[in-house]
Amino acid sequence: MELNDENPGSKKLHHALKSSKRTVSKLHTDTLLMLHSIAILDKTTSNFTKIGIPIILVVYLARGFANGIFIPYSMTYIIDGLKNQDNKLFQGGVMLLITTALVFVVTEIVQMIYFKKLTRGIASMKRYIIDRIKREGVREDPEDLVGKISSDVDFVVWNVNAVLTTLFPNLFTAITALYTIYSFAPSIGFIATASITPYVLYAEIYSRRVETYRAQERKMYAQSIVYIKNIVYGESVNGDLDKTLKTWEYSINKILWIDRFYFATGMATWFSSMGLIAVLAGREVTMGKLGLGVLSGILYATLTTHSGMLNAMWALCVQGQTATTLKRILNYLESSSDTRGYNVLRQLAFTKPKKSIH
Repeated sequence: MELNDENPGSKKLHHALKSSKRTVSKLHTDTLLMLHSIAILDKTTSNFTKIGIPIILVVYLARGFANGIFIPYSMTYIIDGLKNQDNKLFQGGVMLLITTALVFVVTEIVQMIYFKKLTRGIASMKRYIIDRIKREGVREDPEDLVGKISSDVDFVVWNVNAVLTTLFPNLFTAITALYTIYSFAPSIGFIATASITPYVLYAEIYSRRVETYRAQERKMYAQSIVYIKNIVYGESVNGDLDKTLKTWEYSINKILWIDRFYFATGMATWFSSMGLIAVLAGREVTMGKLGLGVLSGILYATLTTHSGMLNAMWALCVQGQTATTLKRILNYLESSSDTRGYNVLRQLAFTKPKKSIH
């Protein structure tokens, strides 16, 4: 398998990156790098963007409608049907739940086409890197290079998958659930919209802080693989395994603390917003403007909106970690004409590892 040396897409990427130098958003630069990694995956896996990406878009759009619209309305119909002894309305709510179940079952099976392309991409990337090393030789620390091939390629591809399969369904669900709130009570919809905006800020802060520690963690992980292999095979260890493991532990603990920051602030925003909307919607009920069935639909839709937005922005946090690791293997996956885009991306990084990873 070969990649074309002349890649028109890389020129477009270079111009896009160059024009983004003035950006103040780490999420923006990470997204550009993520799109570049998808383009590379498309080169190593036939029709990944033509078949794989459209499949998950359709899958998660369908799930977004089911989760964000069908379920809130089914709850409203069931409660109002029982309250008003309207059997037809009650049955309509039950049918919506059954439809939702069918949507999830069918889309789960369809996703297998997409996942097969991912696994093929991992194998193809590793073969390409190994073939390139055979042609050009080893240009860096062999210990780190072993980790890049054996671990970082898998990490990048599965994290690209995590971003796509977390971002799309949760974002679609949040949008459709927010639409449902507006359809029930526009005034509550405006408040719900304002209440989900802090998640973008939390993801931005996370992405800025996590890069240094993830780069260090990946490097230490790569070194430990070689050291442990040498010990197991009775070979000499050219380094300090204990120091490497301690540095890895330090880095991963820092990442876990940054994770806790995101989820702690996110859940505080989530449930405080739920409380505020419950009070405001409850007041509308006592004034006779909303019914109990509508109230239950609003509360469920609000819960779904915040859950979806928290997880959608978490996908961008994972993207920040993936961007860090992608930089470690990017020069082996790109043709020479792509290098300009890579250099611009490095200049755009807000935080850089304390030590060089190349």
